Amino acid sequence: MSRVALRILRFLLLILILALLVAAGTALVRRKQEKLAKAPKYDLGPTPVHVAAARKGDLLQRQNYLSVVEPERTAVISARLTATIEEIACDEGDAVAANQVLLRLDDREIRDDIAGVEASIKQARADLAGNIATIASLGKSLDYWTREAERDRTLAAKGDIPASQAEGTADKANAFSGQLDAARKRSDAIGHQIESLKKRQDQLETRLSYCVIRSPFKGIVTSRVVDPGDLAAPGKKLLVVEDRSRLKLAFDVPQLDLPRVKEGLPVGFCVGTDSRAAKLSHMYPSLDLARMMRAEVNLDGPMADGCSCGAYMPLWVELGKLENAILIPAAALIEGSGGEEQVFVVRKNKLEARKVEVLASGANEVAVKGVDPGELVVTSTFLGWAKLSGGLEVEAVR
Repeated sequence: MSRVALRILRFLLLILILALLVAAGTALVRRKQEKLAKAPKYDLGPTPVHVAAARKGDLLQRQNYLSVVEPERTAVISARLTATIEEIACDEGDAVAANQVLLRLDDREIRDDIAGVEASIKQARADLAGNIATIASLGKSLDYWTREAERDRTLAAKGDIPASQAEGTADKANAFSGQLDAARKRSDAIGHQIESLKKRQDQLETRLSYCVIRSPFKGIVTSRVVDPGDLAAPGKKLLVVEDRSRLKLAFDVPQLDLPRVKEGLPVGFCVGTDSRAAKLSHMYPSLDLARMMRAEVNLDGPMADGCSCGAYMPLWVELGKLENAILIPAAALIEGSGGEEQVFVVRKNKLEARKVEVLASGANEVAVKGVDPGELVVTSTFLGWAKLSGGLEVEAVR
């Protein structure tokens, strides 16, 4: 057999082997498909979701805020002068009475200055007394020489004595008059000096009173940041005293809420499981840099029970009643892809994503536009909101 014939025979054998392999593979795939077709099928079924029916009714509108419990009054105690702290008569947690001594500052230098001023006043008064005696003596001498000058002038006019003698007597009277005037002016100067020293004494005594720092009201020392030996200075915090005889809830109201939030509106808050009601007591008219207005709710008597200063507490302000509105649970609202509010409505066991307009908010419900009364809205899901989408088949669970 020639070489060409052998090559052709080998090629035909290779094609035959490949054909047999393809046929065997096709038969194997067909048998597997038949087995899979005969295998039982498992279906997860509809996704279960909790739903609630939209209803028509009245909604008590509320605006929620986060408040902080504060004492009635807070005093940050600092010194009015720079001095060393000599004694601290209280500690954190101590109850103090109004006008009770809290700290004492080193006052030795001021007392020394007061003693020096008192000595100067005493000396000035002695000088004044001596000068007054001098004035009295000069006054008598002036009266004597004034009479003598008048007599000599009369005698000189008659020619009984020389004119020079009369002039000498008059000069003595003028000299005593000048001395008396100078003494009186010296008394005025000493008097002014005494008044100035008294004012200096009053100033020093006032500074001395600053060395004893007292509580401005009855309260509790809640902070102490210095020790004896530390330097006190104006503006430096030493202690904090709080009046906790009455507490208050303080919160900030954004500028957009100001047309609706007013003094006197009902306010609700919870302490544990206890729901309590109060009134919006004060709103301060000045806005801060964050464009907020400070609002306060006074807590009187039992309303403050269980409240701790510094604790944060949610509260709501009741703004009024919206009547005849479409209401759905607040839990049904979700944020859409564009940031808008939307809900999932169940129609014929399938979900429909629908945009809504929120008209007002209450405690657990919201008033919306875009949902009809009786329609079922999804409030929660077993698999999470991310698993829901429009057209998904669901099983509504009430």
